[in-house]
Amino acid sequence: MTISLQQLTVLAIAGFHQANAHYGFPYTVLDGVISKRWEYIRYVQALSRKSTSSVSKSHSASTTSLFAPNWDYSGESAMCGPNATLPLFPVKTLKVAAGSTIGFASAGQWREPPLDESQYFGDFNPSFYMYHSGPASAWLSKAPSNVDLNNYTGNGDWFKIDVKPASDGLHWDYNSSARINIMNFTIPAATPPGNYLLRAEHLNMENGGFYMTTEMYQACAHVEITGSGTGTPGPVTHFPGAFDAKDPGRVNLWTS
Repeated sequence: MTISLQQLTVLAIAGFHQANAHYGFPYTVLDGVISKRWEYIRYVQALSRKSTSSVSKSHSASTTSLFAPNWDYSGESAMCGPNATLPLFPVKTLKVAAGSTIGFASAGQWREPPLDESQYFGDFNPSFYMYHSGPASAWLSKAPSNVDLNNYTGNGDWFKIDVKPASDGLHWDYNSSARINIMNFTIPAATPPGNYLLRAEHLNMENGGFYMTTEMYQACAHVEITGSGTGTPGPVTHFPGAFDAKDPGRVNLWTS
């Protein structure tokens, strides 16, 4: 079969999209400044082929790139992503004023050959965007005052602070057609000061709604929230335990 140069270009582009359809959020964005890769974000290490296949029987075990989807809704990796209960290497803490907006910038990765992300700190690529459609949310968990964030396992209280739904009732705000590459969330002005894990999550709802087909893409940043907030966050939950595969939705949003 003969393939024209134009057809070859189309196939190459399609292959690029497929190879990079999985993504993560290794950058933060604050006041227009984009961080270095993994500067403030906990490194997410891919699940093994065996553990990935056991999590979702409906997906191929070959999807084990660093940013492969996460289907472990009720396990430890539901918090900050696979193998991110503690940082693989020390992560800096980003100072963020309560009431301000912080972004999580996306990045893709080729499945083959696997990259050693702990040795790769490339800059943000603005041409890459999130290829899936679904809701996004942000959560906070305050570390005890005597525990460094690099040693905090996230076993304290968590509360949801922001959500990006389908504002028009028809289309997800963060959808594949919108070509979005940064998820933005607002820290409630009443948030008490302190050191927090800030969890960001985007869900892929394009797989037909079958059991355990919703894909999670999440990341956790180390942040120090400043200000004079005296609010009492709630309702609170824990990871694992915040949700499971049978939940019809995730609500209860703390905003003040």
